[in-house]
Amino acid sequence: MEFFRKIFNHPTSPKAEVVFAWGKELDGLDDVSAIEHATQQLNADAKKDIFKDMQYLDALLAIDEKTHIIVERISAHYVNIDNMSIELEERIANAVFLYHRQLYLIYNTLIDNLASFQPKSLLVMLARAMNNATQMIKWRFYNYQSAPANVWLQLSKLYLVAEKLTILDSYVRAYPDQEISTLSSAYIQACMLGSLESLSFQRKQIDLVSNMLAYWTPKILIQNNYDESKHLFYVDTASDAPAKRIRNFKPSDSYRYWCFDSVNLKVELCLSLIEYNISPKQQEMKDFIANKYAVETLEILKTEWSRVEYKRQRRAVDRVKTSKYASTNYGFENTCYHIKQHENIRIQRTGKAYQGNKSFDERLATHSLNKDQTGPNVIYLDLGAGQSKIIDESPQGIGMYSNKPASEVSLGMLMGISFSDQKDTTKIGVIRSIKPVIGNELHLGIELLSTTALCVEATNVSIIASKNKNSAEKSAVSSPIVTR
Repeated sequence: MEFFRKIFNHPTSPKAEVVFAWGKELDGLDDVSAIEHATQQLNADAKKDIFKDMQYLDALLAIDEKTHIIVERISAHYVNIDNMSIELEERIANAVFLYHRQLYLIYNTLIDNLASFQPKSLLVMLARAMNNATQMIKWRFYNYQSAPANVWLQLSKLYLVAEKLTILDSYVRAYPDQEISTLSSAYIQACMLGSLESLSFQRKQIDLVSNMLAYWTPKILIQNNYDESKHLFYVDTASDAPAKRIRNFKPSDSYRYWCFDSVNLKVELCLSLIEYNISPKQQEMKDFIANKYAVETLEILKTEWSRVEYKRQRRAVDRVKTSKYASTNYGFENTCYHIKQHENIRIQRTGKAYQGNKSFDERLATHSLNKDQTGPNVIYLDLGAGQSKIIDESPQGIGMYSNKPASEVSLGMLMGISFSDQKDTTKIGVIRSIKPVIGNELHLGIELLSTTALCVEATNVSIIASKNKNSAEKSAVSSPIVTR
């Protein structure tokens, strides 16, 4: 029964040690299974209402610190490993989200029952509750999903508890591996991260922004009175929404404001360090600018958070609402294969392949009627294609609903789009935005590169010059040619 005392140096009651004895079992499990097991046990304990009793609090804090290390390890792998099976990705995302949700619910229950007594551990409980709520938001964003329902109201509730007890700016370390911060900073981190939801950041970008906010916001204060010269963002504690940019609004008692100029200066500094190849002294800043997505992410933050750079994006051409289905292919290889299949079908029908810029006489010489065709009558089926619902379109882009898993799509991915009434024509586009919608679908914003794609045979001419004809023929590859 000395498990908690020896490992965590937390004084726990014998009764609590018995209840949390399952903590010993975690060491014999792999990381994902350990978190799944911990979530199940915490859920079972919560149903017994044992967390209303103070004697269990220290044991909970101890077991949370142990599982926190495991979760951080899983999260780092999830964010940084690119080639992971879909099944493992889904299992990890589900396990970690439910773990953070269960811990948040437990801390929230403890705060509801113990806040009026102001125990010494209240500051830590509030910090951990906010941390777990923020992690829930991050894990939803990792998979292009919306923040959990009512999470912003729940965060605001925690904030208001701390505000009432005047402990918002008290320094606290939520977990041993985290920097000392404040509840104000934790609230700002969550709300500002939420303000970027529509940007469809990749996982590494979300993680980078989250780390920047954690490092740059501890000294920022939240204020109740609006100052036009200082405040650029606000949050409505009475609504289920993250931070918003201040634009043509009337102040309200439920609004809270903060000055974000110090963070904007840090963004500018990082961009300058990268531009002039200067290595900063602070290790955190080194890590930020060394990130693969640093420049791209910082440029976006500069636009989204700056006082002067920000400009609301408006479409040059309005999209027209529609409702129809299209066959869609994702990725360069699948799109090329799709176009090649359509070319094969067209050749079977007409007996003619694409002849590029050949003269009329050259095309005439190759033209003939093939009455005695003995080749097999092949029907080409594109098994990689899926069906998507087109909801709006314009000459420059298409908006569609897709049931593709979030892990199988990404910003910048090439797509091929074919309509049933234009079976021989494929449009080529690039994914520019990814947003979750009701029904576990994704709303994809597609920028069109071409309304017509053709398949041609391309040969490396340098090989022809250096090798014989057979070698040159082996280097031929099929690629789509796109034209407007």
